[in-house]
Amino acid sequence: MSTDQLSTALRDLVADADRGAVAPNGDDLWSAGRRRRLTSRAVPVGVVACLIALVAMVLWPAGPPRAAVPAERLDDQVSQQLTSYPENIAKPPFLDVADTPGVTAAIVPAASGAAAPYAVSPRGQVTRLHLASMGEGFAPDAWSLSPDGRWLAFGTIVTDLVDGRPLLAPAEQSWVERQWPMPPEPGWWSPDSRRVFVGGFNQGTPTSAGVLIGTDGTVGAVPLVEDGVSPIFAGWLDDDTLLALLDLGPGTSRLEVRTWTIGDPSWQANGAIVSWLDTDDASTVRALMSPDGQRLLLTASATDLETQELNQTVAMMFDPRTGDQLGMPLTDGSVSPADWSEGSFVGWDGWGCRPVWRNGLPVLTDGDVAGFVRDRFGNFEVVSVSSRYDEPCVAFAGNELRGTPVTDRGLMWKERLSAWGLPLLTGLLVVLGLGWWIRRRKGSWRQPLRRRPMIIGRLF
Repeated sequence: MSTDQLSTALRDLVADADRGAVAPNGDDLWSAGRRRRLTSRAVPVGVVACLIALVAMVLWPAGPPRAAVPAERLDDQVSQQLTSYPENIAKPPFLDVADTPGVTAAIVPAASGAAAPYAVSPRGQVTRLHLASMGEGFAPDAWSLSPDGRWLAFGTIVTDLVDGRPLLAPAEQSWVERQWPMPPEPGWWSPDSRRVFVGGFNQGTPTSAGVLIGTDGTVGAVPLVEDGVSPIFAGWLDDDTLLALLDLGPGTSRLEVRTWTIGDPSWQANGAIVSWLDTDDASTVRALMSPDGQRLLLTASATDLETQELNQTVAMMFDPRTGDQLGMPLTDGSVSPADWSEGSFVGWDGWGCRPVWRNGLPVLTDGDVAGFVRDRFGNFEVVSVSSRYDEPCVAFAGNELRGTPVTDRGLMWKERLSAWGLPLLTGLLVVLGLGWWIRRRKGSWRQPLRRRPMIIGRLF
């Protein structure tokens, strides 16, 4: 306390005594002094701690995902399959931008055509993906990850995520893009991750149903399924066999199963006919094979009668070898054809995102990544995706959630701190600063008594 403050306090004490004020209790004075001393020490410490926390939040390292991830080798080649997937996909602040994220379990797109997507490792580490070969104008549903998480297909552009290099040379890539421009949907990776099929008619007179690109750099055309008929591709029946469906009647009432094995001159009909439901001309039908080739999931869009928008999906599973209806999973995970009548279906909100598989059952990716089986907590959500991402469609490796779910709680808390911790920390700093300023100014609000001039005189 300065001499001026002490003089002011003594004058205030004399003034109070002249007014007959009762002197405070000694214990109260000591308690007030201790509180004041504690406050004077705690406020600076709190301010410093908040500043340190703010700096730590800004400089918190967010390195790219590690390339070494749990995987199991399938054979003597480089082909592997992931054995874990992220249970939570957070969006922490200050993400690094990299062209070599390493083995990746999922791709989360950004806003359509606005920015590069996000690569998510099997452990949930997130990095911003920057690949020079991708160019600009990213479509949110154009990504396709190989089952081993190493290769990323963006249309006909295939990139190695471990070293960041495009698979094809620039001249060959340019020729492929001229022959098969703007594929209608993401590519289909074979279960062994050795090749990707990208459907779509080539330029001029159609002579092929799409292009087959091998990870060894080979490129080949896939023969037409049926001249003049647009097929519905479903993926791979096994490592060497593609499966497609041909519409034989109005809507999707009758679909013939066709297969093509690498090296064959044409597609073959195995005699299987899928009979499901009639849809209007505005509906879009898609198909998806399970990774083990045992189940075929058919989905069709449903139009809202008021808005005339595609905002719902209906689905049913079938046997790809016989065309028999298998039914859809119940909440306990069971699938029984006897529980479903012919032409029945299951519907959910949303349309446009390719479903994925987990333990042989479909998982929805329209909005929440959720399945049909309820867990022990009564939840259907399989992977929790942060709402801070712009687009809901998440592309998982091999269209499958395989292995053990892994959660990185550090990233989750980092996102929470950036979402609501930073505003709270800023508010706390403001409150502490205001309190410190008030206490500093408190003594100056009561003006001290003016000094009266000294009068020197003689007594008598």
